[in-house]
Amino acid sequence: MSPPPPLRRPPAPLELMEEILGEILLRIPPEEPAHLVRAALVSKPWLRVVSDPAFRRGYRELHRKPPLLGFVHNLYDEGPIPRFVSTVASPCSSPPPLGCRTWWALDSRHGRVLIHRHGPSDLVVWDPTTGDQQHLPLPPYPHAYYTGAVLCAKAGCDHLDCTGGPFLVVFVGTEDEEGSTWASMYSSETGGWSAMAIADLSASTAVDLHSYIEAKPSALIGDALYFTLELGKAVLKYDLAERSLTTVDAPETDGEMETGIFMAAEDGGLGFASIEGDNLHLWSWTGDGNTAGWKRCRVIRLQGLLPDRDPLFSHEVIGFAEGLDIIFLETPKAGVFTIDLKSEKSRKVGETGGYYAVLPYMSFCGPGQRAN
Repeated sequence: MSPPPPLRRPPAPLELMEEILGEILLRIPPEEPAHLVRAALVSKPWLRVVSDPAFRRGYRELHRKPPLLGFVHNLYDEGPIPRFVSTVASPCSSPPPLGCRTWWALDSRHGRVLIHRHGPSDLVVWDPTTGDQQHLPLPPYPHAYYTGAVLCAKAGCDHLDCTGGPFLVVFVGTEDEEGSTWASMYSSETGGWSAMAIADLSASTAVDLHSYIEAKPSALIGDALYFTLELGKAVLKYDLAERSLTTVDAPETDGEMETGIFMAAEDGGLGFASIEGDNLHLWSWTGDGNTAGWKRCRVIRLQGLLPDRDPLFSHEVIGFAEGLDIIFLETPKAGVFTIDLKSEKSRKVGETGGYYAVLPYMSFCGPGQRAN
């Protein structure tokens, strides 16, 4: 007869208390990092729990979607000097020291912000929660108009914590008002730019062959990035696998095209949001080949959600938080508001300032993660 297995030592009272405490703190909603910061200030055991890498990993895996922490924006009337605007009570970042007078924020995704620096002229990939900056040269191709996108390059990544991992940058440029539009991709793993892909705009009925690229944020949908062409009349699709460019014309609306934005639709495909009067119109690109086209799928009344509009001015869609279904709108006199497309609730997040576009920043942020 074999001896009985040894009895497992029960956890010590302190270990048990910290285990239970961790399970409780995991349930704190991530939308307000200040709650975890306050929990860490209660005592050393509480700080030890929330600072544990295993707790942070479990916290991300439980909540899945990185919350909106703020946005970077460029202003029309104060020069190309972007600022980081926090949308939470405990800011996790501040504008980075870049060693130059002017810079322009191009894109934000997977915990990173892409910045075009002027004097010296290069690109910077910035992590707002750690303060890390990685500088890379501009692609060796001529451009007078330009934009760009940044995204995680790790295979199979769930994008809950992309800090320190490999990344891709796609830069899109137009040579001049009579030149062609092209795209090139940079890999942090190879440290170089790909050969440029030339856009064929002949298939578009909304733009001509020499239309320029807009410096507006991109949309990542599936394995493709979408960039806005001249005044929002069309969108340029960059296939990440094939490294090719195609175009899709914007839907025909009764509003001004430049007040709209291309984004991910609620069905996961390409979408478009535009303002018509006091309503927000949401469109979805459906079908394939010759049957493909735009379908208006939803209309949201803005009366009651936003301050009353001046009849001489229109609201404008200036940003979209990927994965959160949150749209940013600028009102002429009351500032910047977000609208949650699921709940149709609005919230003021910025003051009046003449915004060109905003780049929402989403990431998990807790004690010890704020940039210096």
